[in-house]
Amino acid sequence: MNRFNSIQRQDRPNSRLSQEIFERIAREGRKFGLGLVLSSQRPSELSQTVLAQCNTFILHRLVNDKDQDQVKRLVPDNVGALLDELPNLPTRKAIMLGWATQIPVIMNVRELPDSQRPHSADPQFWDVWTRSKKGERLMNWDKIADEWQES
Repeated sequence: MNRFNSIQRQDRPNSRLSQEIFERIAREGRKFGLGLVLSSQRPSELSQTVLAQCNTFILHRLVNDKDQDQVKRLVPDNVGALLDELPNLPTRKAIMLGWATQIPVIMNVRELPDSQRPHSADPQFWDVWTRSKKGERLMNWDKIADEWQES
């Protein structure tokens, strides 16, 4: 018998059922020694139930008003002024608050060595736009247009 039978029903789509199971794990996992790291660029799209279980936040730059409002609802009122800085945080800076630190702090995120970085670096838009040699892209636009028109 499945542990989650109490929440399984045929009248709910799989995505809703998955969300309910994940929320239950987030709510009850601590008593079994489960830790959870949740990372998102859009906190406003995450489950309120799961976010309410988080006890430490590392907040990078957030410019979307909806995301900022979501984060402000999750943290104590006395740090509201600090969170007003979220849209202005520079690259590799973050605000950490919660159980991991006695007071909210602005932290510097270390630069990863090349050997530990993902194999998908950011595109060099400026180099491509200015047609510098380093960013030169040879594109066969006719071939691309033909492929789109055939679809």
